[in-house]
Amino acid sequence: MGRRMLRETFALAAASVTLLFGSPAVGAAQHALPEADMTAGATAVCGHTTSQPELRIGATGAPTLEAQCELNLATKTSAHTPISVDGAFGPATEGRVKVFQRCAGLTADGAIGPLTWAALNTWAAEPRTCTPRGTATAPQAAVCGHTDARPTLRRGVDGVEVKEAQCRLNLAMEPGRHTPLVIDGDFGGGTENRVVQFQLCAGLGADGVVGPETWAELEGWSGRNAYCTPPRPGGYPVDGVDTSTYQHPGGAPIDWEALRASGVEFATVKATRGLDVTDPYLATDLEAARLAGLAVAPYHFYTAATGATGPAQADHFIAAARATGYTGGRPGDLPPVLDLERMDDGTGRCPPYASVADVTDWLDRVETAFGRQPIIYTQRSFLDDCMGSTTAFSSYALQLADYRHSIAQPPLPNGSTTWLMWQFTASALYDGIRAPVNADVFNGTRADLDRLANR
Repeated sequence: MGRRMLRETFALAAASVTLLFGSPAVGAAQHALPEADMTAGATAVCGHTTSQPELRIGATGAPTLEAQCELNLATKTSAHTPISVDGAFGPATEGRVKVFQRCAGLTADGAIGPLTWAALNTWAAEPRTCTPRGTATAPQAAVCGHTDARPTLRRGVDGVEVKEAQCRLNLAMEPGRHTPLVIDGDFGGGTENRVVQFQLCAGLGADGVVGPETWAELEGWSGRNAYCTPPRPGGYPVDGVDTSTYQHPGGAPIDWEALRASGVEFATVKATRGLDVTDPYLATDLEAARLAGLAVAPYHFYTAATGATGPAQADHFIAAARATGYTGGRPGDLPPVLDLERMDDGTGRCPPYASVADVTDWLDRVETAFGRQPIIYTQRSFLDDCMGSTTAFSSYALQLADYRHSIAQPPLPNGSTTWLMWQFTASALYDGIRAPVNADVFNGTRADLDRLANR
């Protein structure tokens, strides 16, 4: 399970289901295009109708249903409880239209004209956050407006009942973690996978079937201003993140001050890959994170396309890290990290020329350069499958990746007795980062982290 590959897909071991991650756009929509261009691509995001007439107080029918549903998808990310999708444009709908218009940078007149329709289509399909945030109110029973029928649904069926389930799944699951489903009424593999994800999150049996219990949970989660999100491991109070270029969609910066204010206390920042790749955000992110008060470490992604490259990869990493001012000994500096995992080309294969000796050469060279024993990021399965269940690294501190919700801690490699950091998800959302991010917990106290970071 790799940092790079898992930005987009990973195998969820507990259910053998593919999860897809999107990078939601964040911030106000742009509305500088002529009105004709803005309305040319009318879409039925909620599956009711592509008809988009001007709507205001008193309007009824399918366009109002579509608008109400899209308003729910577009504003729930800003903590607004969904409004009732009943096809009647009343004061509650008008009020939510004004909220959305302010978010989208439009004139807040409460009427849905071409510009508001265009913005709604965009924000409903790719939800994003804005201020002001809503306040919690009672859950709403009718939030999608397709049907009140609740038959058992499984792969292969179609119809309005499937549209209702797809819409509710989009409202129930955080869009930053889960790309919204197309609401087309076709219960295919994508819908089945999303049902499994929701069931795991809601503590249900993960069979991919929408039965009475799943319907009940869907109605609850989709009707209030909270998302069903995977649980954070309990018992570990110190939080961290792992960042790279993937946390800079469209070149967006990371607000490290906001990230620190949200409770994140340490970060591993991608420095280099292989023999010649340096992450373009290394220089800014590593120092900015340290200055914001986080404990920080640079990490190197080990490759082995040819043999005996460990020393050269170490030299590449050492030079890039030193160029940022990292010494390993400043207040805030964590030990350097070696990212030791399967190939990041989507195949999941072992690096063809990886060897214990070559990895050891990297570790020894970097330890000599910085005077600190590196941390190893890996998984037991990688060391078992790709390095013969070696115990050669049992004395190293470990950052272990395992995203299963069913475990209390990650499985230890052969010979190791403890772990230092647990990367428990590839899809956390934090203020200050405009894309999902790998999140970790630290196996110790804040005082332990301070000691490790020379503080």
